[in-house]
Formats: sequence, C-alpha cells, structure tokens
Amino acid sequence: MLRIALKMLFGDRTKYAILVLGIAFATLLINQQGGIFLGLLTRATGPLQNVHQPDLWVSDPGVRFIAEYRPLSDQKLNRVRSVPGVMWAEPLVNNWAVVELPDGRFEKVNIIGLPRTSMVGQPAEITAGSIDDLRMPGAVIIEEGSLPRLGDVKIGDALKLNDRRAVVVGYCRAKKGFESNLLMYASIDNTLAFVPATRKHISYIMVKCQSPEVVRDVQARIGEIGDVRAFTPDEMAMRTIEYILKQTGIGVNFGITIVLGFVVGVLLSAAVFYQFTVENLKQFAVLKALGVSGRRLGMMVLLQAGVVGIIGYGVGVGGASVFTIVTRKLTAELDAMLPWQLLAGSLAAMMVCIVLASILSLRRVVRVAPGMVFSG
Repeated sequence: MLRIALKMLFGDRTKYAILVLGIAFATLLINQQGGIFLGLLTRATGPLQNVHQPDLWVSDPGVRFIAEYRPLSDQKLNRVRSVPGVMWAEPLVNNWAVVELPDGRFEKVNIIGLPRTSMVGQPAEITAGSIDDLRMPGAVIIEEGSLPRLGDVKIGDALKLNDRRAVVVGYCRAKKGFESNLLMYASIDNTLAFVPATRKHISYIMVKCQSPEVVRDVQARIGEIGDVRAFTPDEMAMRTIEYILKQTGIGVNFGITIVLGFVVGVLLSAAVFYQFTVENLKQFAVLKALGVSGRRLGMMVLLQAGVVGIIGYGVGVGGASVFTIVTRKLTAELDAMLPWQLLAGSLAAMMVCIVLASILSLRRVVRVAPGMVFSG
C-alpha cells in the first residue's frame, strides 16, 4: 500500500513539484530570515566578538548595550587591579573619529584603543604588518573590510584622522559592531591623541581572573567597589541582545517575516495537497472497495505528506545554506548564521505545516465511499 501511495504522489509531477516548492519556500524564508536575524544579534555584541582573553568586562552599572558606555577613570582601573583574585586588568578604549580622504570624502571610523604594553584586545588575525607596530606614534591597523571605503590605502600611507596624521602599519580581520562602521586599531596613547578625551576615558576594563573557580567571587568583589559592575562575556552579550530586541524594531520586523513565511507555506501546501488528494479520491475509493481500511488509507496520505515535507525541507535548507555561504564568501555586511537550533526549530515548524496540510485531506480520504469508483 505504501508503494502505491508513492506512485500516486510521483505520478503527477506538476502537483508534486508545487508541493515541494511550497514547503521549500517556507523553509527557505524561515531559515534565511532567522539566520540574518541571529547574525545581526551576534554583530550587535561588538568587541565581544573579537576579544576572548578576559573573564570579566567591567563597566558603569547602567550600561545597556556594548556600544553605549559611560567612561571610567584610571582610579577605577587601579581599584579593580587591587581586587583579590584578579590576575590582570587592562583598559579598552572605544572611540569614534572622522577620516578625511584625498578626494574630499569623509568616513566615520570606530577606533579601538589597546593598552600599549600588553596589547590585550587585539584582533584575532593580523593579515599584514605586526601588532607591535602599533606602539609607534600615529600608527593604526585597519580592518580589511574597511579598506575599499578608505580608498584601498596601502601600508605606509598616511590618513588625516580628526585633523591629525595617522600612518597605516598593517591590516587585520575582525568582526564589526552593529553599526557596521569602518574599524581600525591603535594604541590607547594614539587613540587619545586622535580623539582627545576628558579625565575619564576608559570604555571598559578587561579582567582576567587567577582561575575559573574564582570568577564569581571576583565579580562580586568588583561590584563592591561602587559605580562599577562586572559582567561575564555571556552576560554582556545577553544584555546587548535584550537591548536590541526591546529597544529596536528588529525583532518584531524579522518575526513578522518569519511568521508570514510559515503561514504562506502552510496555506499553499494545504491547498495544493488537498486538491491533489481530491483528484485522487477515485483511486482511494478503489483501494477501499478492495478492502483497504480507512486507517491504512490515512497512513498512505501521511506518507505522501511526510515525503513531500522532508524533500521540501531539504531543498529549503539547502537554499538557505547557499545564501549563508555566499554572504560569508563575499564578506558582506549581511552575515547570516545557521546554528543547529534554528534548523531544528524550522524542522519542527515544517512538521506542523505537514500535519495541518494533511488534516483536511485525511477527512476526505477516510470517508470516501467505495461506490465512487462506479460513478461517472
């Protein structure tokens, strides 16, 4: 009986293709939009994507978003360094400046200032030059994705950065923040020369604990200093993601698109599958006249729906995967992600879609009269 069900399904290739494409479209839309949404949330975590050495990030207690901060003073840095259990504590400066280009254009650039001695917070990959060159006066290292908008400057070229001379000493690869602005690295001394600051100039204090077991104790002790609070990288990331979801319309917009994709897939698949079943009622009536039970006929319909769903899901996931790979190969600003949790969630959604699409068809098949085979 199951073999007959598959022959009935594959026999009408046009309707079979429409069924598969309906499920594939819904799967593609859910995974593609979901992947872009997760990529945007990850991008929003800013420096957390590139800096993996510290166990704790110390900031003002009111921080809501990694890119929004209230500067800390050197006094706070010294007090954090004196907390028992701290192996080292280093400052990180996150500032903005304007680069003037030879053709008269200007670009806003994000400057990450690193401590001159330790260079903690440096990008994971230096593709040209040396991180040690940042210790030179006016030296900057530019993130590779920012080069086209800076006129493809070469190592040794000079840039006008806030009316001060900056010299390119290398290139790196690093993740940009939510704003997707140009990104470059410099020492803290050079950063403060490009962007003069007030008495408080430290954006974050990065803390490494003596052992993983004391992280929570150190976190609590830092909180007792006053006017500062320590976050683990995961806590800071979740704080940033919550801000994006609650304070912007990104979550609502992507949610609507994903829901629409699911609804369209359900309606299209249900309509076509129902029509497919109705047009094959005579074949089901013949089987019932031969003694096949209504339960067995229902299993045949579910098998047809399951096969269509699995094939359509595979096609849709394949399309979403190709899209994700292409965006990453092109180093596009749109950096989609396809974690297994998203794929599992979309599979569950498609199973619901298949069940809903089968309900109407099952009623007609189970109640089909054997005498239909003799009707005109």
